[in-house]
Amino acid sequence: MRRCAMRRIGCVSVGALLVSLLQFVEPSLAAERVTLNVAIGADVNVVDVHKNLLGPGFKEKNPNVDFNVVGTGTGEAASRAIYTKIKAQQDAGRKNWDIDVGLVSMIVASQMVREALLHKYVPGIQAARLVTGPETKRAFGVEVDGYVVPMFHNQIAIAYNPKHVSKPPRSFEDLVAWVGPNPKKFGYNGIKGGVSGQGFTVGWVYWKTGQYQAFTQGPFDKGKEPLWRKALEELRDFNRNVVITSGNAGTLDALNRGEIWMGAVWIDQLVAWKNDGRMDPAITPVMISPGLPIYPLYLVVPREAANRDWAAKYIDHVSRPEVQAKIIVERFGWYPGVDAARVLPLLSPKAKDLLFKDVTPDDLAKYSRQMPIGEYFNAILLAYEEIVR
Repeated sequence: MRRCAMRRIGCVSVGALLVSLLQFVEPSLAAERVTLNVAIGADVNVVDVHKNLLGPGFKEKNPNVDFNVVGTGTGEAASRAIYTKIKAQQDAGRKNWDIDVGLVSMIVASQMVREALLHKYVPGIQAARLVTGPETKRAFGVEVDGYVVPMFHNQIAIAYNPKHVSKPPRSFEDLVAWVGPNPKKFGYNGIKGGVSGQGFTVGWVYWKTGQYQAFTQGPFDKGKEPLWRKALEELRDFNRNVVITSGNAGTLDALNRGEIWMGAVWIDQLVAWKNDGRMDPAITPVMISPGLPIYPLYLVVPREAANRDWAAKYIDHVSRPEVQAKIIVERFGWYPGVDAARVLPLLSPKAKDLLFKDVTPDDLAKYSRQMPIGEYFNAILLAYEEIVR
């Protein structure tokens, strides 16, 4: 009995010692230093958001995590650079790829999903229920559900000067009717000056052809070519009475100087210019039916990222409604990447007025359109070059 008791005491002592050791070891494991490599395929201001606000905010709660944030440039080429690096590591058979989080465009993200380069991380994060909208389910005809979270949304809209436009258009029909008696007072940047012009062109084609579902869901049908060619012939006639600006910024600049009274713009860029004092505060955005494209930038996790779990936790942090409200919307004037209805109650009155006074969450839900699948997108742009120029 005594021996047995001694054994039990010994077992208890060893067990207690093991528990103590585990309690000692686990915090050290949890505090293992991690460096998240974040590649941003966007302007320097987006890079700075991660370096100076989003990263430090995450680090406050996770002091063991450091950040290496690198920008790869602007435009589609910036996202393509991230794709190229990840694809090269896959082709080389490398393990532990050295990009943990990427911010890429819709078209590049869709290609990465199609080529099995991304980790399906969204179902495992708390913000999964906030990742709504058709653009998070399909992009350019590819099922991206579970692989992407928009950091923010870029919405194309029609901006107008109420000093000259008493009744803004609510549809493409209204816009065409307004341009006739107001020649050279509407502007957009064609297809070479930026995505807002490409988006306006695509929105026009959707309106004229009635083929939104077919063009965005696929499959590609070359038999529909006469439809988009006829739409572009009518756009060529429309363009005779409009100004083709030098780019996204060129449209805003022409609006601010009063050279045009209405134009196709990115809403976030319009708000940013207002915040910087570069834009007449009276210039107002409006959505028109049947809609204009929305073009989010997606946060993605490469399939073999060295720190996949921490990458997902970081994106979860960026997606929290309070972070989206205070940083994404109020500090930078972007539309939230997650469910706007969950973010709207957290905004200041000023932010609500800037972003949602004229374009409401309901407007976004009703009139935001996806870009077409790649084959239709390329075909439309090529036909524009031939027909519209």
